[in-house]
Amino acid sequence: MSDKPKGTLYEMCVRGDDYREEYEFEMFGEEITALMKPIKDKKFLPLTAYLKEHLDIDEEEAVEKVEEAKEESDGETIDISKMDEDFVTSIQNAAVYGIAGSVEDDGEIIEYTEDEARKMVDKMIGGYSVELGGKALEISGNVRDVKKFPGSRGGQ
Repeated sequence: MSDKPKGTLYEMCVRGDDYREEYEFEMFGEEITALMKPIKDKKFLPLTAYLKEHLDIDEEEAVEKVEEAKEESDGETIDISKMDEDFVTSIQNAAVYGIAGSVEDDGEIIEYTEDEARKMVDKMIGGYSVELGGKALEISGNVRDVKKFPGSRGGQ
């Protein structure tokens, strides 16, 4: 069998699944680089359906809420006590699904399983998990809209 992709749809699916984006943020005074990935449809669609059905927001509005909370935090962690509990839980699930790993200071990439990502998100204190979840939703929306791939329609 040939190594060539079977067509444009296949190529876009593979590129979307393999896409990774580094996200730098500060946690407890230390610079961290998380490696984020798009959330696959199998988890992304139920998550966004829940947001729409129960909280009456789409993923773009959810990302905006996270960004606004981040701006209000003045460089500190997001105060999740000011947010709806169901919203926080949904965004934390997005973080679990979107964390691919981290990049160490020496450039080494450490990949995480979903179980490892869930354990990390469960242990996070403050709004770091919400910040990462917002980033995961943003990346997933960009991949869905195919804005990040050079040469694609709507590409940058």
